[in-house]
Parts: sequence; structure tokens; C-alpha cells
Amino acid sequence: MTTTLGANTSLPTYDPVTLEVIRMRLDSIVEEMGIAMIRSSGSPVITEAGDFNTALFTPDGRIYSYSDYVQFHIGSGGVAVRNLVATIGDEQPQPGDAFICNDPHTSGSSHPPDTTVISPVFYKGELIAWAQSQAHLVDVGGMTPGGFAPAALDCYSEAVRIPPGVKVFEAGVPVESTKRLLLNNVRVPVLYWNDVRSLVASNNTGIQRMLEAIDEFGLDTFREYSELSFQLAEQVMRERIAKLPDGRWEAEEWTEHNGHDNDLYRVHCVMTKSDDQITFDFSDSSDQTGGFVNCSYGALLGSLASAIVPILAWNVPFNEGVVAAFDVKTRRGSIVDPVPPAPISNGHLTTGARVSRVVTKLLNESCRLSEDEIIRNRTQGVWADSWTGGISAGNTDDGHYTVLFNMDGGAVGAGAQPESDGLDCAGMMTQVNNMLPDVEMNEMLYPVHYLWKRLSLSSGGHGRTRGGLGAEFAWTLRGANEVVQTVFSPTAQVPADGFGGGLPGGGSGHEIWRSTNANSLIDEGMVPTDANLVAGEQQLLDINHTGLTVHQGDVFVQWCAGGGGYGDPLLRSAATVAQDVRDRYITAAAAQDVYGVSLDTDGNVDETATSTRRAQMRAARIGATPSRSVSDDLVSGPVSPARNGSFWECPSCNGNLGSEESWRDECHARTSIAAESMEALGVRIRHRKNEIGTVHLEELYCPHCGTQLDARIKVEGVTQPKNGD
Repeated sequence: MTTTLGANTSLPTYDPVTLEVIRMRLDSIVEEMGIAMIRSSGSPVITEAGDFNTALFTPDGRIYSYSDYVQFHIGSGGVAVRNLVATIGDEQPQPGDAFICNDPHTSGSSHPPDTTVISPVFYKGELIAWAQSQAHLVDVGGMTPGGFAPAALDCYSEAVRIPPGVKVFEAGVPVESTKRLLLNNVRVPVLYWNDVRSLVASNNTGIQRMLEAIDEFGLDTFREYSELSFQLAEQVMRERIAKLPDGRWEAEEWTEHNGHDNDLYRVHCVMTKSDDQITFDFSDSSDQTGGFVNCSYGALLGSLASAIVPILAWNVPFNEGVVAAFDVKTRRGSIVDPVPPAPISNGHLTTGARVSRVVTKLLNESCRLSEDEIIRNRTQGVWADSWTGGISAGNTDDGHYTVLFNMDGGAVGAGAQPESDGLDCAGMMTQVNNMLPDVEMNEMLYPVHYLWKRLSLSSGGHGRTRGGLGAEFAWTLRGANEVVQTVFSPTAQVPADGFGGGLPGGGSGHEIWRSTNANSLIDEGMVPTDANLVAGEQQLLDINHTGLTVHQGDVFVQWCAGGGGYGDPLLRSAATVAQDVRDRYITAAAAQDVYGVSLDTDGNVDETATSTRRAQMRAARIGATPSRSVSDDLVSGPVSPARNGSFWECPSCNGNLGSEESWRDECHARTSIAAESMEALGVRIRHRKNEIGTVHLEELYCPHCGTQLDARIKVEGVTQPKNGD
């Protein structure tokens, strides 16, 4: 059987069975590469948390196939392969060679710990592909254990920097001079070298399986159908983009605290859509900074793809064709495209994650105006999209040096969806296969003892559907006298937006409870809780902090950010709210104060009191009794004002919101200090006191029915200088 695409395409006649078999074979190869890495690595970052990727590229650096682990690496992997090809030039690699790199500035890595190994694939003497594996290695040298350096002033302080073109294996044999150089610069050389070997093993698995596939299908057929896969993926993407309205949108996000100063750094993007092409222009973002939050160009591309894939390419096999319909513009020397000596060790988890958030906001605005119902359903609350980091390093009681890069930091909440609540502890948008370590595994490998690990009820964004909750956990030392602690909490002050009237999520943070009775309780056979723990001091840590000492008897506490909500909380089913309270996803106070649901002494809905309460809340929003009633039909699906002829209409009551370009101008608006307003609703974000820049919450209500139509975070009072100013 053959299939021919439409007349408006130039795609050839092809056999769809062969196409799908070859595509799936490539996908299975990169998945098997990942399995090989997991089984040969000794690092929990790889084996427990899945912080890696595997991929196959064409000889010129286009993506054949990419594994579903960390999408950040889509950008960094592609940049690494293309920069390797440019670096070696006419130098011909040989079978068994493996090249290593990790420098964000020259090889595109997301940050220095994300180390890439690239191996050539030869078939009958011809270079036909590159196998690429990348993983976060526990330590890569530099001033701070674990590779995150909040105190760094330049990239030379952060890690050993490996540019493209450095051979770590030659003809299948380790290059001893490279090995000695690398191991001389890291704190855990045995673990480091074993992980490098696991990356090589992953590539070798991919090479073997790819050659088997080509023997089966023939090189010409393989190339023909691989190119066809690129074209088909691109065609689907362009068809979906064409369903978005043409136009220009702009949005911004803010990176918090560069490791030295609690300033706010702008991540600004203009999205222009014309026909079946989208351009993202980040040129108006802040200048690069002297702190570790600068985002490499490779991480920028990966962060962009992290938002595009789930929103527009949710069922498209990922290859080069998915990104062909998007152009990206930057300004060299900016926070999203820095140049040396800019430090960069946390740029992907701070500024890069803000890129994913700003692109989500832009696509939300575009998708909400699409005439296609499926595309409108791609709107969502913004994900927390940050990594709440904690790295502990020191000697155990038996004299072994240990570095714990705690992968619990990925336990942030997803944005709420039109039909469902956001996932709890979902990870970042880039973490397709987010995994959290077992408590028992961390306790077995490191000198920590967990006291609790639970959902944080102060993290999720309220809405008709709730934003996902982040995790909260605490541990104390058992088996070590002290460790040096590094922390970073990128979403502390500027949380993730909701959508369609959904409220923002909560923030992240850390405390050290000093000189507690935790060990005494444990020795007495009691479970320490926040109710029975007694501490000499509860020390709130800076957003970024390094060089802290955690002593035996102290308790380290971390909470992770939550996702934004979707739709007005007053539109959530009262019965669902009551069930949320029973399931301990929200508190009874939140049910009453946020969702307007009154419960009786048995926890059941008091229908009359709830109706009265919600009517009072809607009236308070607009300062008058609503003139129109709210529809009962908005229990699911998109929530957004829509055009009815020349006028905008409220989705709740069909009230007239004006004929101008924006419906927002007709809404009743309320602006407040975000931390104060959210605290009153039981959601925790950090106050900015005595610092430049104020974080506001702007809420917009329908003037006819009092439905909350929008709630967004706005930062004011920050001036962003440009190069040369």
C-alpha cells in the first residue's frame, strides 16, 4: 500500500508501513541507549531521576530521534553536535571515537554538569550519523561541589570547561591524557569516570542497533524515509500553526536573584505568527549578568522546545521537522544568549525555565483566539517550571566524601488544564519522564534521614481546575557530623501565572531549623513532625545561598513551587471542592475563602450557604450586585472571552466586554501586592521588601457577573539597561 499527500505538498509517494517501522526503530534505539546508560551508571541522578538524554543525529546535526527524558537537551545536544562538526572540520573521526564536551559557551550545554559524549556512526566506511548521550554528572569541579556555583562571578569558577572536539575515547580505547586531566579536576573521580563510560556505552548501544537497522532496510531506504519523517513532522506542525491567528504578541517573565544580588532580570519575548511560521524574538531581554543565572543558547533552544512540544506537538514524533517551523532571534550578550565570561551554571533552571513559561503564556494568548476547538484546548495554567535545588557535600562518619544533588528538587507542580487539575510533583515541562528518588535510596546512599515528604498545600494555584502541588520535605543528618549546603529556589518571588481567571501558584524556598530535638525523638522511637519538633532558630535561607553548614541535629526543610490554576475558582464544582478538603488537597479555609464553598460539620456542601457565599464574593469583586447570572455550563473546556460579531463576550454570562482590540479594558480591575494577596488565600510566595521591583497581582473581573477572567503577575519598577547604555 502507498499513500500520496495532498497536492499542495511536494512529498513523494511512500509506503506508510515502512515509514512507521523505521521511525519506531529509531525511537526504540534511543530508548535502548537510555536503558544501557541507566544500567551502567552508578549515579542516582541518572538511575533514579532520569536526568539525561539520548539521541541520534544526521551527519550535519539534524535530529533523527530523541529520547523522552529531559527536553532541555534537545537544544544543547543539537548545538553540541553541530559545533563538533564545525570544530573538527576536515579531520576524519574513526569508528570507536568518542568526543566529550560540557562548556555551555562553546558546546551549547545547558550548564557544566550536563556532560555530552558524541560518537560517530560508520556504515561501510561512510559517516552516516552521530550517536549522542548527555547526563548530569554529580560533580565537574569548580568552586562549589555539585557544579552549581551561586557565588561565581565568571564561568572559569564554575567547572572544568570542555570545548567541542576533545576525544575521550579513540578507536574504542580511553584517551589516558584526557582521562587524567578530567579526573584531576573533579571531587568524585570514580563516580565521574564510571558515568563517562556509561555515556560511551549508551552511544555504543545506539551504534550497534542503528547498523542492524540499516542492514535490514538498506542505507538508501533508511535515508529516504528518515527525510520523509522530517517532512511529515514539519507538515503537521505547519498545519497546526496555520490554525492560530496571525498576529504579534509579547510577554515577559523574570529571573530572580543572580547569586549575589536580589534583583529581577527580564526575559522578554515577542512572538510573531504569519501563515504557518512563528518567530520568537528574545532580543529585548536583560543584559547578561555577573551571576550564575545566564542561559546558554543551547538551553534557550531546549527551553523553547519544552513548551512547544506539549502545546502544539503533543502527538508528533519528535525529530528535526518539529522545530523547522520556528525561528528564534536573540541578542548576543543578553541573559538568554550570553558570552564569556558570563557564569552559567544555573541558567537553564532559572532563565531557561522562564523561557518555557513566557512561551507558554504567548501560545496561550494565541491558542485562545483560534477557531479550532482542539487548539483552544491547548491553553493551560503556567507550570511552576523551576528546580528547587539542594546540594549537600561533606565527609561521612566513616571518612568518605559524598555529594548529594537532591533530585527531589524536581517535585514542582504542573499548570492546570482545561479538563483536569495540574499534575502534582510533575517536574518541569522539560522533564517528560520526571522521576523522584525513593526516600530509602537517598537514605541508603547519603547520610540523611527524612522526617517527612509530602504535598505542600500552600503551593498550588487555585482555579476551576487547580494547579499541581509541589512537594515539601525535611531531613536531618544521620551518619555525618556536618555538610556544606548549597541552595537555589528560582520561583520564590515571581510565581507561575494561572490562565482564564485561575490564580498563580505558590513559590519555593528553604529553611534550616537549628539545634532541634529531631535525633532525640528518633532515639526515643518517635516520628519527628513539624508539630513536635523544637528548634532554637528557624533560619529562612536566601533565594541562592552557598557555603552554609548543616550540623547534626539541624533539620533542612525545602518546599517546591506549584502550577498556576485554570479558570475562576468560583466555577469549580462545590462537590469537588468538598472532596478536595477530604483528600487534603486544600484546606477548609481555602474552600470557604477561595472557592466560596461552605461545608457543614460532616464536611458536606451546604448548598444554600455556598450559593449565598459565592454571590457575595462576586459582588465584592465589582463593588455592586452582579447584573447577570453565571452560566452553569463552564465546568470544563476553555474559559476565555470570545468574539460575537464585533463584540467580546464574557464566557460566563455572555455580557458585552466591548468592541476594542482587547476585552481587558472593559473589565473591573484590582491590583495588589502579590505576596500579600496570595498569603491571604493560603498560598506562599516570598515578599520583596526594600528591593527594587514590586511583584503585583492584577485581577480582572467581568463587570456584569463578577467572574474572574484573568489573574496575572506583573512586575513594576525595574529598569533594564541595554549594552552600551
